[in-house]
Amino acid sequence: MAATYRFGEALLIKKIANTYTAGDVVYFEYPVEDTLLTRTFFFQRLAGLPGDSFEVSNKRIYRNGIEFRDTSTIKHNYFIQTRDKKPQLVFKLYYGLTEGGQVSDEFDYCYSLTKEECEKLRKDSVIKSVTLKTEKKNNFDETCFPSNLNYKWNMDHYGKLYIPKINDTLRLDSINIRLYYDLIAHHEKNNLEIKQDSILINGALSTYYIVKKNYYFVLGDNRDNANDSRSWGFLPGNCIIGKVVATVRRLK
Repeated sequence: MAATYRFGEALLIKKIANTYTAGDVVYFEYPVEDTLLTRTFFFQRLAGLPGDSFEVSNKRIYRNGIEFRDTSTIKHNYFIQTRDKKPQLVFKLYYGLTEGGQVSDEFDYCYSLTKEECEKLRKDSVIKSVTLKTEKKNNFDETCFPSNLNYKWNMDHYGKLYIPKINDTLRLDSINIRLYYDLIAHHEKNNLEIKQDSILINGALSTYYIVKKNYYFVLGDNRDNANDSRSWGFLPGNCIIGKVVATVRRLK
């Protein structure tokens, strides 16, 4: 979120009586259980609410089939080709770019850019080309949730998936249980076993599950470098501490 919020700024977080809408930036406790981590807290943007469908297609975000309007601070990774070799210090001092660097012995670089930064580079005569870095559809990325070959998703082509809400009845099978395993076993504290094609919840053979909490889907504003819901799945509502309602800019 470094393009959206900068060091030295103060954020006002509203913690009670919140109504969340898509596009809100929320402050939450990282929901993944990891014995190596202490409690960790993130700021990320709500891209999907309980009961929504969510999809990423060619980097574009769709909520309930409608394209999600991003802010101007969203960043993506771009390949940059220059007409001659440029030290990385030039990119930092002249263009203000810090995340990225040279990727080949030729005049090839890769940097994380906003659309405004991208257009500025394209207008510069020393820049030969600026190309958005994009994964191909069905190019399976095992680091993407739920890390299963039945869901050949990557960060640029993700979903479509449904975001569960409280009291939903989820019909379960041997494939979609991979989507809901963490929800059932970890977030809602059930004993879940998978034996061949059978699903046992608290010892009982189960073909459905009634959801106990609301869930959300969050994205980082630095889209290609974020550790967000595309990596670890649904965000339980009880992990959200509050939402950002104001930013106090730092004094220069």
